[in-house]
Amino acid sequence: MVYNYQTRIMGALRSVSKFMPEVNLCLTEAIHPTERGVRGGLMFICAKCGLAFVRKGVQVDHISPVIPTNTNINEMDWNTVISRLFCPLSNLQVLCKRCHGFKCDTENNERATTRALRHKNINLSLR
Repeated sequence: MVYNYQTRIMGALRSVSKFMPEVNLCLTEAIHPTERGVRGGLMFICAKCGLAFVRKGVQVDHISPVIPTNTNINEMDWNTVISRLFCPLSNLQVLCKRCHGFKCDTENNERATTRALRHKNINLSLR
C-alpha cells in the first residue's frame, strides 16, 4: 500500500481551516434571531433550505468548491489550494448536513463525469 502524502496534507489543512475566524463569523451570521434549541442552545439557519438546526446539525461550506469540479487536485499547486481553502467570508455559507451532503454529492458526480470524459478522450487519442 502506498502512503498518500497529498491526502494527509489536504486532511490536515482542512482540519486547521475549521479554526479560521471567517468560519466563526459565518456561523455567527447564521444564528437564528429568536429560536432556541431544546436545552436553550443556539440554532443556525441553513442557507439552502432555510430551516433552523442545532450546531451539530450544520456545517460551514465553501460556496465555490476548494477543488473545482472540472479540475483534479493533481493539476493544482498548493498555493492555489490553500488560498481557496482559507477564503474570505463571502465564499462561506452555513448548510444543514442534508443540504451539504446533497451539494457534495452533486460536486463529486460532476468530478466523476469530468474524469470519465478525460479518460475517454485519452483512450481515443491513443488509438
